[in-house]
Amino acid sequence: MKHVFLIASIIFIVQNSNAQINGGRYMGASGVGGNFEIQNNDGRMIPIGVQEDTKGSPLLLAQWVKGTVLLKNGVRFNDTALNYSLYEDKLYFKRLNRFYIVEGAISEFYLANSNEPTDSSLLHFVAGYPAIKITNGTHFFQILADGSRYQLLKWAHKKIREEYTYGGRTETAYIHQEAYCVFEKNSRKKFEVSNKPNVTAIKNTLSIDESIWKAYLQNKIGSNKTEAAMIELINYINK
Repeated sequence: MKHVFLIASIIFIVQNSNAQINGGRYMGASGVGGNFEIQNNDGRMIPIGVQEDTKGSPLLLAQWVKGTVLLKNGVRFNDTALNYSLYEDKLYFKRLNRFYIVEGAISEFYLANSNEPTDSSLLHFVAGYPAIKITNGTHFFQILADGSRYQLLKWAHKKIREEYTYGGRTETAYIHQEAYCVFEKNSRKKFEVSNKPNVTAIKNTLSIDESIWKAYLQNKIGSNKTEAAMIELINYINK
C-alpha cells in the first residue's frame, strides 16, 4: 500500500484562550502508529502496523474523545476527537475518518476518560521531564498524583512484536509497556520506581522514613500492588 502524506496547516482560531483544530498532517493510509486505516465494514478502526493484520491498536483509547491541548508558545485549544498514539508518542485528531497529527510543540494535554468527562476523570499528560534510560525529555508522562513535593508519573508505550505459531504463519501484535516514576519538584529529579504497580517500590526508591511508612500502613486497605495504592501513598507523603 502506497504511503500517502497530505500536508496541511493547523489554523488556530483563538477565542477566550481556546481554539479549534482545523488542519494538520494527514496520515491516512500510512497513519497512526506507522500504519492506520479508515474503518472497515463493521465500523472498527483497522490498525495496520507492519502488516495489515497486526493485532490490537496503537492508540491509548478505544474511542476518540474530547480534550484540551497546550502548546509551548502559550496557545491553548480544545477539540472533540483526540487520541494519543502510544506507538509514536504523538497526539492525533480525527476529521471525517482521516487522522491528523497535532502539529506544534505540545507541553501538555488533557483527554477525557469517559463520554461525560469531569475534572477528576481527565487524563493529564505532560512532556519536558528529565530523561531516563527508557525515555528522553520529549516523551509524555501521565500525571497520576500531584502535590507540593512529589508527582507520580506513568509512562506508557506500545511496540510491535512478532508472534510465532508452530506450523502457522508469523503474526504481529501491539504490545503494551509501562513504567512508573516519581518526580521530586524541588530538585527536579525523576526516579524510576517500577514497571508494574508497587507501593513498596516507591518506599524503597524514596527511602521513606519507617515512621511515615508505618503510619501510612495503619489506615491502608487493599493490595500494595495497585495503581490506586501508589496514588494513595504519594498523596499521603505530599501532605
